[in-house]
Amino acid sequence: MKINVGIVGYGNLGKAVAKELKANSIFNLVAIFSKRDLTGTISYKKIKTYKDKISLLFLCGGSASELEGQAMKLIEHFNIIECYDNHSRLKTFESSLNSKAKKYNKIALCSLGWDPGLFSLMRGIFDGLGFTPYTFWGKGLSQGHTQAIKNISGVVDAVQFTIPNNKIKHQINNGRPPENKKSFHKRQCFVVCKKENQKTIKKQIVEMPDYFKGYKTKVSFVSQSKLNKIKTFSHKGEVMTKNNILNFSLNLPSNPVFTAKVMMCFARAIIFLVQEKNFGAHTIFDLPIKYILSKNQYEYL
Repeated sequence: MKINVGIVGYGNLGKAVAKELKANSIFNLVAIFSKRDLTGTISYKKIKTYKDKISLLFLCGGSASELEGQAMKLIEHFNIIECYDNHSRLKTFESSLNSKAKKYNKIALCSLGWDPGLFSLMRGIFDGLGFTPYTFWGKGLSQGHTQAIKNISGVVDAVQFTIPNNKIKHQINNGRPPENKKSFHKRQCFVVCKKENQKTIKKQIVEMPDYFKGYKTKVSFVSQSKLNKIKTFSHKGEVMTKNNILNFSLNLPSNPVFTAKVMMCFARAIIFLVQEKNFGAHTIFDLPIKYILSKNQYEYL
């Protein structure tokens, strides 16, 4: 019997999750909820009427201003899975979500994308083996940072590319890692807005905590037609150690599609967690790997 699930948010990630769900043998997509009036979706205002029809919600909203609030409200009525990616607030957010999930006998699968998520696991393993891990993202479009810019009043459209500092990477490869982690990347922002709003928007971007403040950030204002030409869903990333002894890397044609696949993979854990009545918030480190395998574990040993 399939598990009934729903999606909250129908942007790039929500659409990718919907496509994955339709081809999945474990889950049955019951409804897609959106705050926008989009074809094929149900108003977010009606979501509580589905609390007895849906066992798990895939939360696909933005981490910058939406996901925390949604998760804290929806955990009262649904089990949830999300890919929250604000690293600096993750511990605080998960602690609050854990308390509330336990209060309502619900399960929250937390920060299960590729970073946080897969890269978190690699950092933990590398460090456990005695090698300090270093993380690089890009060059590629960051969904979370892009959404953070688009949330600014006056922004019509935007994209943000994360660009790794190859000089820093070379230093690590040669056993000379630097201390300033914010020097590892540059952030390139392309923004569509009215000319009179440019100065204010640029200031808000470069001073935005957790996303841009402290990073070398370039903001360029462009036309919608130019932005459409440079838009891409591709992304890259790697976790590496000194002298490149250990390296785990991704080269993604589509960031949202791969993120959806990661969420789908770890959503399988809900079957076992429900059976165990293991209520609360769980990150990738709380989930036994056998919970997400598609075959018997001995097929992989």
